[in-house]
Amino acid sequence: MIITLICLAALLLFVTGTPILLIIAGWVVATSYFVADLSLNNIGIGAVDTITSFVFLAVPLFIATGDFLTEGGISKRLVDFSRSLTAAFPARTSCAAILSSGFFAAVSGSNSATAATIGRMLNGELTATGMKPSLSAAIIAAGGVVGVIIPPSVIFVVYGITVNVSASDLFVAGIIPGGVMLVTMMATSLVVARKSEPGEGWKGFNLRKIASSAVRAWLGFIAIGLIFFGVYDGLFSPTEAAGVVTLFCLLAGLFVTRQIRLRAVPSILLRSAAITGMIVPLVAFSVQFQQVLGVLGAAEAIQSLLDGVGANYGIVAAVLLMMLMILAVGAMTESVAVVLILGPILAPVAYGLGIDPIHWGVIFVVGTSIGFITPPYGLNLFVVSAVCNVPYGHVMRSILVMLIPLLLAWALITVSPWMSTWLLPGR
Repeated sequence: MIITLICLAALLLFVTGTPILLIIAGWVVATSYFVADLSLNNIGIGAVDTITSFVFLAVPLFIATGDFLTEGGISKRLVDFSRSLTAAFPARTSCAAILSSGFFAAVSGSNSATAATIGRMLNGELTATGMKPSLSAAIIAAGGVVGVIIPPSVIFVVYGITVNVSASDLFVAGIIPGGVMLVTMMATSLVVARKSEPGEGWKGFNLRKIASSAVRAWLGFIAIGLIFFGVYDGLFSPTEAAGVVTLFCLLAGLFVTRQIRLRAVPSILLRSAAITGMIVPLVAFSVQFQQVLGVLGAAEAIQSLLDGVGANYGIVAAVLLMMLMILAVGAMTESVAVVLILGPILAPVAYGLGIDPIHWGVIFVVGTSIGFITPPYGLNLFVVSAVCNVPYGHVMRSILVMLIPLLLAWALITVSPWMSTWLLPGR
């Protein structure tokens, strides 16, 4: 009876727009004290153990990297390079927005930072082509989802900590699936935006301009290479790579592009810390959420249900049900919470079905990334609504044209384990 009342109260708070952190924290404290008979000291001890993990240090570092990229002008140079590559295509600005998202994601590791940055830079140009503002915002929001798939990835780090798999392997495993998602979105943009911006054909392909913009973007390529080759060759752990690339982007902005002033560094770090401050408490309370669910037997009940579905209806039915759960929860709450709540519950079921742990990690995180643009929550939808000054309802209606192709890409990644394992050393 008490647990029912607590859950109803949490649901009421969610419907009324209460931040998800307060809902999870309130549920954990109330359930621990009144139902599970767990000491409240456990909350503090568990939170400290979680957020002081060395691997988790990569999260604030990658967030700071994204801010230094933007403030140092490196992200703008990557955008210019993307525009030179897509100049010959129909819907070239839309394609450039998505390709730029891929480049920015390859350094920052954040979906919302990717969507916000590209939105500020290219939204005006997209609408200037005659595209509806809501469709422009939807394309930018969709491009941001690769921020947590193309390495580095904040969510891959959180998933690796939560499920005890290698974050380095997850980084490498996300390369091909991230590329598939980019190609899918660019192809969709070619179809939906070709009338607003016809292609120039071969006359728009300027090799000299491509080379020139590539040279100007050399700092971005070095940052990408530091992460990719450092992690792939085993020179750095994800956390060490995050530290190296953060320092590189800071020094590049201070002494090479000179667009970052030394006196502005504290304010940039404060902005990064504000974003980190939203993620860290959510991680801490979500871990406690898992523990309470374990004591109550909820995790075992869900796993038993999925095992039963797999035994009676086959592996495909069980995987589809798990994917539906990921998408449904991802559409209603923040991705870190999805990983921390569902990750430990679904991973053992997936392993029991014979799915490779790294491949399942990619499937899981791709699903949470699509949740970024899935109504009603869709974090990226809120981000671009604010950045592009488009009503949320309009963005939500326009996102369907990008959401459906991404769901198809997710299905392709799920049935193609080689996409996740082919680049892994020793596979």
